[in-house]
Amino acid sequence: MERTLSQNESRVVLDLEWRGQKIVTLAEVRETLACSAGYARFLVHQLIKKGWLERIRPGLYQLVPAERGRAGVADTNPLVAGAVLVSPYFFSFGTACTHHGLTEQVFSEVFIVTRVRRKPQIVRGKRFVFVPVSEERFYGFTEQRVLGAAVQMATVERALIDALDRPRYGGGIGEVSRIVARAATRVSWNGLIDCFRRFGVSAVAQRLGYLLEVNGADVPADALAGLRDLVRPGSKIPLGPGAKWGRHGSLSRAWGVIENVPHDVLIESGARSKRRVAFGKKRAT
Repeated sequence: MERTLSQNESRVVLDLEWRGQKIVTLAEVRETLACSAGYARFLVHQLIKKGWLERIRPGLYQLVPAERGRAGVADTNPLVAGAVLVSPYFFSFGTACTHHGLTEQVFSEVFIVTRVRRKPQIVRGKRFVFVPVSEERFYGFTEQRVLGAAVQMATVERALIDALDRPRYGGGIGEVSRIVARAATRVSWNGLIDCFRRFGVSAVAQRLGYLLEVNGADVPADALAGLRDLVRPGSKIPLGPGAKWGRHGSLSRAWGVIENVPHDVLIESGARSKRRVAFGKKRAT
C-alpha cells in the first residue's frame, strides 16, 4: 500500500514529526484526534498498513518518519524498541558489553535491567530478556547514543559487574573471561571498586579477581587490594555453574574460587603462563 495520508492520518503523523516523537500510544492517538477508541484503533491499523507506524506491542507503536522514504523502511535498531518496553530500565550484560567493545560475540537476545519482573518478550523477531534488580542495585548507567537513538546504557564498569554476576547473560564463563581481559584496559579502577562496594556480592569480586589473574591483567596495587577487601573471609565459590562444569577442581586460595572450568576455555591455548606474569604489577590508578 502507498504511503498516502488521509486528513486525520496526516494530523497524527505531522504532530509526531513536529514534536520529534518516535513512539506513540493508542491513547495519544485518540487524544490527538479527540475520537473514540474504536476509530483510533482503525486509524492506527491504516497507518500500519501504509507503513507510517510499526507495532511494538499492543497499544504501542513506532513512527516510520517521512525521511525513511516512499517505501517506509522501518528502524531496525532493536534498542529503540527495547527502550519503550519497560520503565525505568537500562541495557546491560551482553548488550552493554557489545556496545562498549568488550566482546565480539553476537547475542540473539537483548538484555534489559529493570526494577520489575517481566517475562521475555519478542519484538520484531528479537527476544528481549528483562533482568530485575533491587532499588539499591539500580545504578551505573548513562545515556548513550546507539545508531542515532538515545538509550540508557550500563557503564563499562557496571556491564562488567553484571556479566560476572550472571555469566549466562554475558555469553558464558569463557566469554566473560575474555570480557574481563578487554575491560582491564578500559575501566576506571576507582569507579569499578566503588561500583563493587555498592553491589555488595563477594562472589562477583572473587570471579573478577580470579579471571584477572588468569588473564595476567595489569592491575594497580591499590585496586587489587580494594578488590580483595570485598571478598568475604572463608568464601568458596565454583567459577562456573556446577550443572555444566561439575563441582570439583583445585582451589585458588587467593580468591576462594574452585577451578572447575578448564583454562583453555578461559583464555587462548598456551597463553596462561605468559599472561600471569603481569598480574598485580604496580602502576598508577
